[in-house]
Amino acid sequence: MSDGEAFRRNRDLVLADQRGTGRSGALRCPAMDAYDRRRPMPPMYAPELVKECAAALSVTADLTQYTTAASARDIDAIRQALGYRQFSLVALSYGTTLALRYISDFGTHVHSAVLIGTVPADRTPPRFHAIVAEQALRLVLADCASEPTCAAAFPDIEADLGVALARLDARDGFARSVFMEGLRTRMYSPQGMRDVPFFVHAAAGGKFAAFDAAMKPGDGGRLFAEGLYLSITCNESMARIDVDEAIGASAKTPFGAYRLERQRAACRFWPRGPADSNLFGRGRSDVPVLFLSGAFDPVTAPQWAAEAAAQFPNSRHIVVPRGSHVFDGLSALDTCFDTQVLAFIDDAAPEKVDATCFNEMRGAPYRTK
Repeated sequence: MSDGEAFRRNRDLVLADQRGTGRSGALRCPAMDAYDRRRPMPPMYAPELVKECAAALSVTADLTQYTTAASARDIDAIRQALGYRQFSLVALSYGTTLALRYISDFGTHVHSAVLIGTVPADRTPPRFHAIVAEQALRLVLADCASEPTCAAAFPDIEADLGVALARLDARDGFARSVFMEGLRTRMYSPQGMRDVPFFVHAAAGGKFAAFDAAMKPGDGGRLFAEGLYLSITCNESMARIDVDEAIGASAKTPFGAYRLERQRAACRFWPRGPADSNLFGRGRSDVPVLFLSGAFDPVTAPQWAAEAAAQFPNSRHIVVPRGSHVFDGLSALDTCFDTQVLAFIDDAAPEKVDATCFNEMRGAPYRTK
C-alpha cells in the first residue's frame, strides 16, 4: 500500500500550504540556507544573515501578519471555499498549536482531531527545548543501559556523556552547543534516537566523523521556511516569556542555553507585531480529540498533551512507549497507527481506540558501530 492510501480511500484528503510556506510565498532565507550547508552544524542564526533576511522579505511581505491566529483563519477560509460543514484535523508538532487555535476559534466545524506531539501555545519553542531534551536524553541512555547489546557496547554511557561534554568544552565556544543541538534534533525520530549512545560514546573518544556525516544537510538546505519560523517564535514565544529566566533554567542542562541565546539575538532583527490577546487561551471544548505522544520525545513532553487533554472532556491521551517526536521507523505503522487513527477520525469515539497495539510498536536496535 502506498503512503497515505488508507487515508485517501474513503475520504477527501486536503493538504494546504500554511501562509509563509510552499512555492507561492515562502518566507525563505537563501543566504541562511547556504550558510547552513557550509558545515555539518554551524552556529545557528548568524546575526548579519538574520538582519539581511528580515530586510529582504519585508520588501514584499508584512512579517507581522504571519501568526497562528491568521493561519487558523486561513484554514477556515479553505474549509468554506471547499464547502465542508465539518472536517477532521490531523496535526503534528507546531501543527498541533495551530489545530488547538483553530478549535478554539472555529470548533463547531471540527468533527474530530488527532494531535501528535502536542505543543500548547504557552509551550512554543525554544523556551523548553533544553529541559525536555534532557528528559529524553536521560531516558535514551537509561534504555541503552537496560538493553544487553547496547550496554555491552557502551558499558558506562552516562560517564561517556560527561567525558564528551568536557572534551567539547575544551575545543571552542560553540563546539559543545552545536554538538548537543545536533544530538537533540537526532532524537526527533525513533531511528535517529537509536544513534545517540553511539555518537555520545564516539564523542567521548574524540571521534566526530560519523556524527558530522549524519548532521550534514542535503542539497536542498533546511526543510522549512526560516522566515516563518522566526515570525511565529519571535512574536509568540520569545516576546511573551521571561527569556533570562528561561536561559537560567536551560543553562543547568547538558544542552545549555545556546538555542535561547541565539534566537534572542536573532529576534532583535525581526519585525515585532501586535500582541495576540487570545494566544494562551485554553477554554474547554467538546471536540473529540486523540492525543498521541512519544515517551522519548525530546521537544514536546508527553505531560503537555496530558495537560491539554484536561480541557477536552471527550478526549484520550495515549503515550507510545517506543515513540519519539514522530513515529516513523516503528513497526506496525500501517496495522496499528493508521488503523486506529482512521477509526477514530470516522467514529470520533476516543474510548474505542485500542491502546494495546501502540504498546507493541517497536523500533530498530541501538547502533553500536
